Amino acid sequence: METSEYLPMFLAEGREHLQELNLAVVRIEERPDDRETVDEIFRIAHSMKGMSATMGFAGMAALTHQMEDVFELLRQRAGGLSRIHIDVLLECLDALGAAIDAIDECGEEKIAPAPLIERLRSLVRERTPEQEVARAGADPQDLVAIAGGNRVVRVCARLADAAPMPSVRAYMVLSALSELGETLACLPTPEDVETFAGSEIVAFLVSDRSDADLADAAASVPDVAGVETSEALAAVSAEARDAPTAKPAAAPPAPRAHKVSSTVRVDSERLDQLMHFMGELVLHRTQVEALAAQADIPGLSEAMQSLTRSSHALQAMVMQVRMIPVEAVFLRFPRLVRDLSTTLGKQVDLQLVGKDTELDRTVVDALGDPLMHLVRNALDHGLEPPEERVAAGKPETGTLEISARHAGGNVVIEVRDDGRGIDPLRVARSAAARGLIAEDAIDSIDTARAAELLFHPGFSTAEVMSDISGRGVGMDAVRTTIRELGGEVLLTSELGRGTVAQVRLPLTLAIMAALLVEAEGAPFAVPIDRIERTVRLADHAVRSVAGAPMLVMSDGVLPIVDASERFGPSGSSRGDHAVIVRGASGRLALTVSRLVGQRELVTRPLPSELGDGSGLTGAAVLSDGRIALIVDCDAVTAPAVAVPALTIAA
Repeated sequence: METSEYLPMFLAEGREHLQELNLAVVRIEERPDDRETVDEIFRIAHSMKGMSATMGFAGMAALTHQMEDVFELLRQRAGGLSRIHIDVLLECLDALGAAIDAIDECGEEKIAPAPLIERLRSLVRERTPEQEVARAGADPQDLVAIAGGNRVVRVCARLADAAPMPSVRAYMVLSALSELGETLACLPTPEDVETFAGSEIVAFLVSDRSDADLADAAASVPDVAGVETSEALAAVSAEARDAPTAKPAAAPPAPRAHKVSSTVRVDSERLDQLMHFMGELVLHRTQVEALAAQADIPGLSEAMQSLTRSSHALQAMVMQVRMIPVEAVFLRFPRLVRDLSTTLGKQVDLQLVGKDTELDRTVVDALGDPLMHLVRNALDHGLEPPEERVAAGKPETGTLEISARHAGGNVVIEVRDDGRGIDPLRVARSAAARGLIAEDAIDSIDTARAAELLFHPGFSTAEVMSDISGRGVGMDAVRTTIRELGGEVLLTSELGRGTVAQVRLPLTLAIMAALLVEAEGAPFAVPIDRIERTVRLADHAVRSVAGAPMLVMSDGVLPIVDASERFGPSGSSRGDHAVIVRGASGRLALTVSRLVGQRELVTRPLPSELGDGSGLTGAAVLSDGRIALIVDCDAVTAPAVAVPALTIAA
């Protein structure tokens, strides 16, 4: 069968399965009696084994098959699995993840499963015949009844190492045995034989043939390295005969049904194309609206309103198609927190809040690494070791909360810990040692300034370098990545109480609602979600403070930034209007000459030469063909820098 066309689906589903297995294994370590998670583990592992075998990736299939034997212990042990079992299983999942990455890169799984398989086998005790029957999906009591007192023989055939086509060999062994007796139960089961990738085939037969005959029949199959036979279920048969009659136990509650949804996988490039064409439609609609406003044609206005309603509905639907839950990122963190807390010797209670919060797929794809940095920093620098927490009057177990929520047209994600917080004095001393601040400025650094210093490239307070943190990379990379996504990251902290890292991101990067303004005739767009209100400058007093113009409002005094001076080639006169916007470091008044109105704009990135320091975050084509530059409200709050004249051809 030609499987190449199914490879993208295999890779996507394989990564999903591994992420779910990582989460489930960590969850079962914390709650061993969670039967629903146990069933989920078996379901996912079985699917993973079948997919790998079908695609011809024998190494992955063999490893997953052996992992099922360890998962079987979950059903046999009330106390769950030991930490050793969990560690080996997680190593196997890492190996499977690396195999999928290798398949994606070069088409080969590049996995050597033998060492891990041996470690898995060493964790599994030799199963009794009764356990073999149960694993095969049958009840030993039922087999006794079916056998009717006849002799039941257990036959176990082991394949040679690296035997080709194990599923075919298993079928041949079971077929050969079925000619010598009645098969009551077997492993693999008839449903699983086509995807079998293991090395051990077990069958329970009612047969009057000798053990030697049965062993010879199984051994006649190529690549069978050894066969063992024994009389099975004798003890169970005796117990069944001698057991007193008892009332049947109450039936267990029906398992909770899984929610079934109809979904279709769509290539991400097609979604990007769909969004592109939707953006073009928004642009054309805006152009038609402008033309319709100038034309006096009966019925045109009503038709334009209908077109606008339909296109708005279509736009909302397209946006919804691109939205995925932030859970896709959150699922990485239980495993990360488990591993790092073990390495650091810390006890951590991880809380995930708002996993169903949705945002644009492109934002989710780029969000993983920045959040990973924030979680690592919280675990390494924020949360204290148990003894330090107890000395500070805190519980031994620290709390790490990762939450997501919608806030207007944005998604706010917070990484919150109840650790030691940011120590301004320690940060200031480290910054002075690196020449970032003067020695005499150390005592003047407060918590807010210290938090900002942590974003400086190459800054670190770690005294010992490690793989977790302390190499001077991380927080500056986080801010850079988040700003490239049109968002911002802020740190707030209270010494001894904890730290909150807040990431604010737009719901989507493709279409945005903005207020269109003009400064000296040049169009600019200000994101609606950053605007508090607009005012006429003539209605308020303007004062000079330390040589800088300030707008006096009833609720405070705001610095004034002249849009024509900040973004244009010259600033001949201050505008007549002020747009009050919120930035990373507070509010400001952006003065403009004209307020045009609210528009939906299809955003485009700026050329690389207009990057940092420009105070602009993108551009959009207007209905009249002009280019509107999009104001970066966070960057504008910084001190103004010289910006060359901006001329962009449509």
